[in-house]
Formats: sequence, C-alpha cells, structure tokens
Amino acid sequence: MSRRRAALSRFVRVAAWLSVGALVWLSWIPRDWEARTSLPGQAEHAIAYAGTAGLFVLGYGAALRWWRIGLPLIALGAVMEIGQLWVPGRTAQVVDFVASGSGALLGALGGTIVARRMFKAAPPAR
Repeated sequence: MSRRRAALSRFVRVAAWLSVGALVWLSWIPRDWEARTSLPGQAEHAIAYAGTAGLFVLGYGAALRWWRIGLPLIALGAVMEIGQLWVPGRTAQVVDFVASGSGALLGALGGTIVARRMFKAAPPAR
C-alpha cells in the first residue's frame, strides 16, 4: 500500500469513528438542542447510518464483509433508540430504528461495491 493510500485510509477511519460519535451525540441530545434538516427524520437516520457505514468500508477496506460493518451499526441504532427513552423530549420509535438499520446495510453494501471498484488492481502494462 502506498504511503498516500495509507494516509487516506487512516483519515477515513478517523472520520468513520467520529461519525459514530456524532450518531451517539445526535441521538442522545435533548430535543431542545436539536437542529433538523427539512428531510423527514427517517431519511436523516438512513443517510447518517449509510454514510457512516460507507466510511467504515472505505477506511477498513472492501475485504471486510459488508455484514461485519452493517450489523454492528444496526446494533448501535437499536441502542441509540432505546437510550432515547431517558432523554428529555425524545422518543424511541421502531420506524427510526428500521431507517437506521436500512441505511447501515445499504451504506455497507454500497461502500463495498465502490471500494472494490476503486481499489481494483490496475491491469498489467503491456
């Protein structure tokens, strides 16, 4: 692996873990602290988890099976939703969990496809 690719990989890994931190923070802040987009909440969940999964795939390589990234993020989504039961003004909803889990799986699958194409070995020179 080239030095440039190794540095990029480290950067993306850090971004992936910071995304997990952001998911935890945004899931467990009180409703009064929230800043929302104009998208439906479930779309926000799906996009956030898909992006996080994609970063993990790109950072750790497509050699990881997509489910090794998707399943832990699904578990994280479940913990985040359950934890909202104790956060003022927040509610835990199954539909939000489904959106998060779907986003995690789609992001892991999509990231795997992109990573395999990006990191495919170049054909030998003739």
